[in-house]
Amino acid sequence: MNKKRKLALAAVAALLAAVPATLVIQDRIETAERKSLEQAAQKIFQRDADRTTAEWRGYEPPSGKVWDRAVAKAVIAHVEMQGDRAKVWVDEFTTPYATDPSGKDSRPTEPSATSHLFLFEPAGDSWRLAKDLTKSEAQQG
Repeated sequence: MNKKRKLALAAVAALLAAVPATLVIQDRIETAERKSLEQAAQKIFQRDADRTTAEWRGYEPPSGKVWDRAVAKAVIAHVEMQGDRAKVWVDEFTTPYATDPSGKDSRPTEPSATSHLFLFEPAGDSWRLAKDLTKSEAQQG
């Protein structure tokens, strides 16, 4: 009976040791998935910021400056998995840069922030935008 008790205690100890390891692995998977979703959103925002018709270009640059480029950043606020798809609430921060008329001395100007709701689906090792739910969610909310 003493041998059975030691075996049971060893099994419980092994189980208790495995649970935190499993949680760490799950946390790493979720972190990697979140990072991948953030990168997918970042690509969408940067592509939009790089367009010649981008919204930030519709404003006047600072006095004595001309528009140069813009840098977009995505920050995920929340992810809700729906099967293999991901519903993602993401905040976009776009910082336009302006230069002097000769194209030198590029400096950031006032950034803008907007919130979006996207539905992503798997695309190989990354994600692709399945649907922009931003306007439909705003109309419902």
